[in-house]
Amino acid sequence: MTSNVTRLYQAVLRDPTAPISIRLRRGFSDWVVRKGFPPPSAAVVKDEAEAGGARLVMERRGDCGRYTLDEPYEQGRLRTRVTYAESVPGMTGWVVVTVEQHGGPDPAARRGAKQRGRQRAERQPEPAMVKAPGFLRAYLNTARISDGAVQVEGAAVLLTEDGVQRFVSVMTEPRRRVPILVVSPDPRDPEVARERADQLADGVAGAGLVVRLADLRAQDRFNETMGPELGVFGAAVRTYFAPFDPAGEQYPRRHPPMGDAAIRSRGAAALDRIVDGAIGETAHRKLPDDVRRTLDVVCRVLAGRAEPGEIADAAAPRPSKVDFAREEMRRRMMAMTRRPTAPKAEAVTPAKAAVQATVEITAEITAETTVETAAEATAETARSVADMVVKELRGELEAALGLATSSQVPGDSGQVLREIRVLGAHLSGLRDIAAERRGDGPATEAERNLRDEHRLLNEEYAEAVTSARKLAERVRWLERRLAEAGQLVYGVTEDDPVFEPGGLVEVLAEARESLRHIGVGDTYGAAARLDLEHHIQCRTWAAKAWDALRALDDFAGARSGGRFAGGFYDWCAGDSPGRRTIPTGMLSMRESKSVVTRAKFSAPRRFAVPPEVHPSGRILMESHIKLRPVGYPAPRMYFHDDSAGSTGRIWIGYLGDHLPNTRTN
Repeated sequence: MTSNVTRLYQAVLRDPTAPISIRLRRGFSDWVVRKGFPPPSAAVVKDEAEAGGARLVMERRGDCGRYTLDEPYEQGRLRTRVTYAESVPGMTGWVVVTVEQHGGPDPAARRGAKQRGRQRAERQPEPAMVKAPGFLRAYLNTARISDGAVQVEGAAVLLTEDGVQRFVSVMTEPRRRVPILVVSPDPRDPEVARERADQLADGVAGAGLVVRLADLRAQDRFNETMGPELGVFGAAVRTYFAPFDPAGEQYPRRHPPMGDAAIRSRGAAALDRIVDGAIGETAHRKLPDDVRRTLDVVCRVLAGRAEPGEIADAAAPRPSKVDFAREEMRRRMMAMTRRPTAPKAEAVTPAKAAVQATVEITAEITAETTVETAAEATAETARSVADMVVKELRGELEAALGLATSSQVPGDSGQVLREIRVLGAHLSGLRDIAAERRGDGPATEAERNLRDEHRLLNEEYAEAVTSARKLAERVRWLERRLAEAGQLVYGVTEDDPVFEPGGLVEVLAEARESLRHIGVGDTYGAAARLDLEHHIQCRTWAAKAWDALRALDDFAGARSGGRFAGGFYDWCAGDSPGRRTIPTGMLSMRESKSVVTRAKFSAPRRFAVPPEVHPSGRILMESHIKLRPVGYPAPRMYFHDDSAGSTGRIWIGYLGDHLPNTRTN
């Protein structure tokens, strides 16, 4: 019967401290002795032994060597292989550690069976996951050993508040290859996080880095740096795979978290699953070029078919062929991204110019032209902007996006990405509006006059709402400071400027970036339609939506942190100084029975959520906030409260016009 071979673990370790052989051999020998083998002899170049059905071969020649351990494992064999080469000119010494399963059940099929049958997994014990070989932690503690410019440790690293900024540069290191597992503190029992971090460090040694946040201050600083969708809190564990850039990450779920509730319910099996995911990510990665070239030579040296001196020849870098097409592209991109010479002049990126042009032209169309002319102009604008983006700006946008996401200047990349998201949503909205308005007739002079009066009244109302929000924010800040200090505070303003959104899409973009307890679903299209069709009124609705989102974020932070036990309605109905709330009249926690029980109306209210919230990935959201109580349009914001659940967040499923119900349909 032909045996299948599955790679379960791989670590590529750079060790600049010579000699590697002594430190590596000492740790490996102690490990195999604990497995029942006699102490290996350092006096022979090839030492072989057997114990309990397992076979050990340790061989060396010159400045390289290889250790191979074959042992029984799940109806097959488990082979642990350690190959090393000392530093030579042009190459840092390295150690490659692999664990392979020969024969037995397929690990991938085993994982799939576990995921398909939860009840079956409860009746039968789960097979033990393969972890890092037991000698690695001791070896990693002997020197500064790294992989991909990131130092890998033999134990969990304790991260304090002061070290967060430096550690973020490690996470975003472009050459990083290993996953980083971050363990958040448990305020109820500090030892819980310590024990979890130690167990994870033992499982991923060499193939990952485990970091334990020292306290809640370190956690808050870390989450503030990560952003609202990439943080970790509440005694949870999150794995950050490479490459990683919090400013440009478009798929936060690529870096999976596991909440405290899941870890407590499953115990050691939950941590094993985290370990399995981390080492599974690195098990099949490509070896660095110099390691791959010299590894082949090391194997030939140990087999007697090459001389040790050939390792240095293989390590010498090969001259690379010049790709003239790529070089020309790089030169053109750099030419397009030159900064202006005036130090105070703001560089207008193509994305920003397109956004500004779209918004200005749309405002002019809506305010000053007839409906028929607006339809034609809107359609023409959409076509013109689309053509400009596709034909003229595509390359510039891609170049700007690439440079922004790789930039280390705080705020630059997030701003460009936000502008591009807003631009995309508005372009989609313009296309839909233009398609719908093609059949409308011209407006009369009386209708145009009424529209102008209505526009002026809405502008005045929006200004009044803005002034009221600033005053309310000032009062809330003073109340909070008085409650904290117990004394009067005069002549002090809040440090952060008040965010004044110009539309609903801006609110969603800002919430994704700055509200760490809020998750935003795919509702940009519905929000963009209101922005474009009712751009003046949207200033008022956007202000209300932003106040509601901050109140939800404040509530979710308190509830997930154990400082509040009720629901959002209770939060808003209570009278606590400094607490962000909205009037309870804006809030509806339930839909009518006729809406919930009829698929015609309940289906449009099912919105996407993470699998941790609901296994199907969608959930019926009844709770919503009325940004305008009656009339047309009557915008609504639907949300799901998971602040006490596995994610600790409020999930926004929809922000747009009133959804159909028994009165509208």
